[in-house]
Amino acid sequence: MSALPDPEFLLPIFPLPNLVFFPQTRIPLHVFEPRYRQLITDVVERDQRFGITLLRPGWEADYFGTPSVYLCGTIGRIEQTVMLDDGRYNLVMYGESRFQIIGEVSSEPYRTVRAVASPQIERDPTDAYAQRIWLAELSQQYLRHFPERLEVPEIETVGLEALTNALIMSLNLDVAEKQRLLEMDDIVTRAEDVAGELQNRIESMQFLAPFRQDGDPSRN
Repeated sequence: MSALPDPEFLLPIFPLPNLVFFPQTRIPLHVFEPRYRQLITDVVERDQRFGITLLRPGWEADYFGTPSVYLCGTIGRIEQTVMLDDGRYNLVMYGESRFQIIGEVSSEPYRTVRAVASPQIERDPTDAYAQRIWLAELSQQYLRHFPERLEVPEIETVGLEALTNALIMSLNLDVAEKQRLLEMDDIVTRAEDVAGELQNRIESMQFLAPFRQDGDPSRN
């Protein structure tokens, strides 16, 4: 796969109302609108990439036009493509890097922007390693409160950015909070925020544990 252009490039975007996509994570995507089916057809013939960004509040009034979007999003690369008989697509996307929108250049047949890549700030490897160990331990503590949980061996093997971003994608946080976390340039600071969220949830579950009874949903 070719490297991203530097410093500025044109990028087709796929704005979504309820999803914040993060680098080093994967998501399934179902594409059914004609304009975005055309987007996929075009990028499959090029470099497999497009941007995913969050629509700002109030998007409902102009969804089929060009409603306002947050300027920070994630460049996704298509890893798997299934074209359905009626022209819709099922995709698996991998997040490559954050991007920042500089300006919009076209809205037809789909939206295209001028963008620059926005990678995370490099931090001292010792700080990043210590933060990853802490976050991995908190993740395991959190999962122990779910008896039906599956083992997640990747927790012990992935790097800090992948672990932090995967946790954000999996936690039940509102999209505004996820967007705030995406816009953080410092991955260690983002990881600290996620660790704080996990600690709060663990403490709440530990407090409530004596009041729960197996088999009695009313006590959960």
